[in-house]
Amino acid sequence: MKEKYRGLFIAASLTGIASLATGGVLLWVHISWWVAWYPLFFSALSSGALLNSPNFRKKLGSQRLHLFERGLLVDKGAGKLFAVRWDQAVHYQETVQEVIIYKDTKTPLNTTHTSTLVAPNGTRAQISSRFADFGTWLPLISEAIARAQAQKVWEAVHEGHKVSHGPFSVDAAGISTEREGVLPWSAVASIDVGGGFVAVRQHGQPKAWALAKVETVPNLLVFLTVTSNLYG
Repeated sequence: MKEKYRGLFIAASLTGIASLATGGVLLWVHISWWVAWYPLFFSALSSGALLNSPNFRKKLGSQRLHLFERGLLVDKGAGKLFAVRWDQAVHYQETVQEVIIYKDTKTPLNTTHTSTLVAPNGTRAQISSRFADFGTWLPLISEAIARAQAQKVWEAVHEGHKVSHGPFSVDAAGISTEREGVLPWSAVASIDVGGGFVAVRQHGQPKAWALAKVETVPNLLVFLTVTSNLYG
């Protein structure tokens, strides 16, 4: 964003937040605290969003994400770069949706995402929803890694190797965790993702056989692609 428009954006945002907060205080004083709760709550959230906005913080605004046929490049600003090939990348992802619960009704409020990419030498880069359109670049990253690595993992499993995906291990016999042991593929009903968890379900059992947070499972789409062709 150009500097003159950036200044206007910040001024307009601060004015809007101040107006919202002032209205909340007046409602608290003259009406009731529970009426004032909503404008005060939203003004606090807006303040946090503004402080973390690339338009407010020049350092964030200077960061760039570039996706190529064979890999990814993150320009962190100040001459710092991170690059990794799709066939070598390890990708952890975490998506969090904030909700307001009022009288048993859930209202979605805000969704944030963080992708952590790890290169073979151990260097890391975090790509968050501060980058524009994470709903576009997140699936592109996941799909590019899956195209580059799923076949290799599939062949390793069929050659008798055990492949680790964070808390889960996969081989030709079944899926396993340190806590639960081994579940044969013939006993696996489904492996799905919901509510921030990866759930492995067993035939005939109402509860999940194993649960793991999504952000602990590296290259999630690779894991789901391979396992979906092994159970059932």
